[in-house]
Amino acid sequence: MPAVPAEVSVARKRATCILRDWGLHEDGLNTAALVISELVGNAARHAVPHSARTTVMLTRTGTTLALAVHDEHPFLPQALPAADPGQECGRGLMIVDSLAREAGGALQVRRVPARGKEVRALFPAADSTDTADLAACLADACPVMHFQRRSPGDRRAVHHG
Repeated sequence: MPAVPAEVSVARKRATCILRDWGLHEDGLNTAALVISELVGNAARHAVPHSARTTVMLTRTGTTLALAVHDEHPFLPQALPAADPGQECGRGLMIVDSLAREAGGALQVRRVPARGKEVRALFPAADSTDTADLAACLADACPVMHFQRRSPGDRRAVHHG
C-alpha cells in the first residue's frame, strides 16, 4: 500500500477483517488494530521519501501471531527510553513493545538486505475450543491472542480485500 497517513485506517480495517476471519477473539482484534495502526503510521510518517510503499504481513504459525510492516527506508527506528508528556510523537513503538512484552511476546526490528526493514510484533496465540474456558481466561486478563477453532464443516470465506 502507499506509505501515506490516509492508508493507516485502510491497513487497520483490512488486517482486522482478515484476523476476524481467522477467528481471532475481539480482545485480540482490538490489540492487533492498535499495533497495525502504530506500525503503518510510523512507516507513513518516517519512511517517506525513501519508501513510497509499505507492506503489512499477518502470520499465524503454531503458537505465535506476528503483525509486521515492511518499508524500504534504510534506517532502523529507535524507541525512546521514556515518553515526554509534552511530545506529540515517539510513543508508538513503546506502546507496541509494551503490548507485546506484557503478552509474553516481543517487538523485533530487523534490516532486510537491500530492501529496507521490517518491524514485527510477536504475540503468543492459542486455539480455543471451549467457550467457557475462553471466557474464564479472558476474565483473568489472559494476554494470549485467542483464536476460535472452527469445526471441519465451517467453510467461512477468508476476506482479503
